[in-house]
Amino acid sequence: MKPGRGFLHRGALAPVGMAVLIAVPLLIAVVLLPGCGPGTKSYTDFTYGFGFSYPNQWSVEPGTSEVTAGGSIAVNVGVYDPGGTKAGDTYLDLVSVTVYNLSFTVDDPWSPALQNEMEGLIADLESRTTDVEVERDLSHITVAELNGYTITYTFTMHGTPMRSTLYFLFDGDREYQLTQQASLATWDTVKPLFDDIVESFRPGKVG
Repeated sequence: MKPGRGFLHRGALAPVGMAVLIAVPLLIAVVLLPGCGPGTKSYTDFTYGFGFSYPNQWSVEPGTSEVTAGGSIAVNVGVYDPGGTKAGDTYLDLVSVTVYNLSFTVDDPWSPALQNEMEGLIADLESRTTDVEVERDLSHITVAELNGYTITYTFTMHGTPMRSTLYFLFDGDREYQLTQQASLATWDTVKPLFDDIVESFRPGKVG
């Protein structure tokens, strides 16, 4: 069984006039270490240096990704709840981290130009679907001392009503996209676990 990703999960910021970045999962080497808290494990990516903790009972799906524009290489890893919501052979409750090496440098993540680009990207992706509703508009956020944006929306996957919160975080020429996704039926139960994962996130060193 494989985790299922929402419609915005594969999108990352692209410079004006360029296509949305598309991720294609492959395999990478990872390490699982004892977590920093009770009942957790830690994920560390040695190539890009980022990591986070996740519930001990959850499963990890590592992968690398290639992109079509705006960056050269990306890494994607997801952790999901094997006891959570399923649609056929697809797990729906998950948190994922995607790392993009951008072909441009973001000096000010909260600049009006970048915010306009983000809003345009979100609007474009929303226009490609029929059942997406934004619950919480794009807004500023800081995670692990990185500035960026967050947005929450609902959609339907495999006939299941879903909710997702995305975080777009910038560090020079690197972008981290963190995605929280779950069915509406389990969202309130897993959201504290999702937030713990995001709070434990540590970016890799750049430069």
